Amino acid sequence: MPLAVSLNSPAALFRKLEREGYRAYHAKSPTTKSDHFFNFCVTAASMRDYCLEHLGKIELKDKQPFFDTWTMVPALVAASEIANSTKHFVLRDRNTRATKALRTRALRVKKAKFIDVYAHDDGRTLVVPSARTEVSITLSDGTILELYAFIREVTDYWRTYLDSIGVKSRRQPLSQLLAR
Repeated sequence: MPLAVSLNSPAALFRKLEREGYRAYHAKSPTTKSDHFFNFCVTAASMRDYCLEHLGKIELKDKQPFFDTWTMVPALVAASEIANSTKHFVLRDRNTRATKALRTRALRVKKAKFIDVYAHDDGRTLVVPSARTEVSITLSDGTILELYAFIREVTDYWRTYLDSIGVKSRRQPLSQLLAR
C-alpha cells in the first residue's frame, strides 16, 4: 500500500491524474507547466501499477499481457517515456544497459496564442487574446497532440479502463480541481 494515505486505490490515483492534468493545462509559467506536466505523466504511468495490484497481478508472467496491451496505446507510451526518461535522465535496456530508443517522437514547448473567454452574469462575453506556453507531443504513430488533447486522451483511456475492471471513477467537482 502506498504511504500517501489519500492514494489508496486506482480510483484515488485517477482523481490525482485529473488534478495534475488540470494544473498542467492551466499553469501560468513555463516552469510550473513543465512540473505539472511531468507529475501528470508520472501519475499516468503509475496507473498501470495500481490497476495491476487491484487485479492481483503480481507475477511478471501475469502482468505481461497488460503491458503488451498498454504499449499499443501511443499516448500511454508517451506518458510512460516522459515520466521515466525525466526521472532517470535516460532510459536504458535492463539487460545490456545500452541507451534505449524512445518511441515517442518529440516533445516541444512553445509560446502559443490562446483566447480567454469571460462570461458575465448578464450574458455578455469578453474575448481576450493571450499568449501562453503550450506543450506539443508527437506520439510514436506520428500523431501530434497539444497538451489539452494529450491529457484528454490519457484520462479518457484510464477512465474507460477503470470502468472495464469494475472500478468506479466519480467526477471531481471543480473546487477540488482548483484546490491548492
